[in-house]
Amino acid sequence: MAAPEADVRKGDPPETSYLEVLQQGANISVDYGDIELPEWYDDKKVKRAQDYFKRNFFAMFIGKLCGLLAIITVPSILRVLVHTNQSSEPRTAYRRYVATIMHTLEWYYEDFIPTSRAWKSFAFVRKTHAGVSRQASTVRPGMIISQRDMAITQFGFIGYIIISYRKLGIQYDPKDMEAFVHLWRVIGHLMGIEDRFNACTDRFETTEQRMTVIANEILKPALLNHTAEFVKMGKALIEGLWCFNPFIEFDSFLFLTLRFNNIPGYHYWDDEVGPDGANPAQPRPYERFSQYSRFLLYCVCYIHSVLLQIGLFRWYFNMQMVMSRFLITYFPFLAFYHYGVRDAYVRILK
Repeated sequence: MAAPEADVRKGDPPETSYLEVLQQGANISVDYGDIELPEWYDDKKVKRAQDYFKRNFFAMFIGKLCGLLAIITVPSILRVLVHTNQSSEPRTAYRRYVATIMHTLEWYYEDFIPTSRAWKSFAFVRKTHAGVSRQASTVRPGMIISQRDMAITQFGFIGYIIISYRKLGIQYDPKDMEAFVHLWRVIGHLMGIEDRFNACTDRFETTEQRMTVIANEILKPALLNHTAEFVKMGKALIEGLWCFNPFIEFDSFLFLTLRFNNIPGYHYWDDEVGPDGANPAQPRPYERFSQYSRFLLYCVCYIHSVLLQIGLFRWYFNMQMVMSRFLITYFPFLAFYHYGVRDAYVRILK
């Protein structure tokens, strides 16, 4: 089912102004305040969104992985990551990003109540962000985790799910997607994002507009002009998470990221070409990849475009992700081989 066209209500501010709002947030640091559910919290929508995630686990995981790869091209985010020195090589990246996955899964599987693991996770992550921001600013004035950075990071977790759900093979339903947007609006609030900066609004349409602004105005130029530092950090991310999903590789997933960002020229299937068309004489970017990278890229595109449209295959790939979660928690044998038993086990909450 196709998504509805954006229906901007009379009196709504144009979403292009969201970019200006984000620029204001570049100098406002995230803080560690009280964690409270917003007055507009809807528990039924949150539970519906959690069920929606479980039915699209595999597709959404790939969307989030490419989202994380995209946001580390942003200079302000990349500077803080380099400063923390916790994800610059595969071993540390493995521990950092597996922890990120574990935190996110708590949000998808647990209730949003003060005694839940999800609530403890929110408190831990928000406190960590505030602490890193304060410490970084003492080393280099102006280097903070800002409200702008948090909104862009929010895009990393949900942006491609919103703007490229067709390419990801996510099963679209208007009410499910509205609920999913609500879930991430709540998560953004709990993480300390002020409502004016929150990339998720009270409606899918305006959320889609905000995500598109971030994709086009912030991520597109960063992706097309990425730095050597990004390549180092991006390869560490992919190589680290190889132990969670061994069918990922840097070149193919960077191409996927550009594709999900809807950047012209980075299409895989011919029917993805935009209205401006593409020059058939110009070689496609993936033609310079290794045979393995090209094969992996084909497999991933075929899975998302074809197989995930079939219920049985969707169930199979979702169960793969459930198994990966189980193994990385209790028996991370691939990490045993690469990093040793001690570093292989990642625990996020005591």
